[in-house]
Amino acid sequence: MDQDTIPCESCGQLTPHYDIVSYRGAEGSCRQFCTRCFNADVARLGGLAHFEDIPLEPIDLTDSVGETHRFYFRTRLHGSIVALDAFELRDGRPSGYQCQVIGNPEQELLALLAKLIERLRRLLSIRHLATEGEKTEIAEQTVRGRIDWDESAVERTPLLVIDGREISWNDFGRMLSAFEGWQFKLEIVDRSDEI
Repeated sequence: MDQDTIPCESCGQLTPHYDIVSYRGAEGSCRQFCTRCFNADVARLGGLAHFEDIPLEPIDLTDSVGETHRFYFRTRLHGSIVALDAFELRDGRPSGYQCQVIGNPEQELLALLAKLIERLRRLLSIRHLATEGEKTEIAEQTVRGRIDWDESAVERTPLLVIDGREISWNDFGRMLSAFEGWQFKLEIVDRSDEI
């Protein structure tokens, strides 16, 4: 068994760890289900007879500088909503660009996928950082990204993902120092909201 795969306790299929849900079933025990089995159980318990969890193949999209990014998809049913995630993989783990849309479980999943792909295209069309040689700086006056955590840090500190790149809190602070004396506005939004 590959160390990055886990057997689903429902169907037995070896599943990448990012597609496993630790699920506490009706009987109270915690089990490791693949996303498809998890979604099927949630649909059954929620009376969603028409929920269709179709497998989605990865797609390649090109960013504003011609770099290709491969996106994988994961669908999670959460009762009255369905979340569709897109993410890149690095070392077998979700990383880089990530995006999510929320929808109604009764709507067609392919319509939600189309919405997600359009959001990804918009996300890839803008560069917030500029790199010249070894130096990376803020390209304009607006930076959008995702807050993650830096597992390499001694203390739990944020790790920012901007333009699909991991930027340490210290490196981002150095980029901000170019704007000393300026004002800023920090706005935090849900991962399913467009920024």
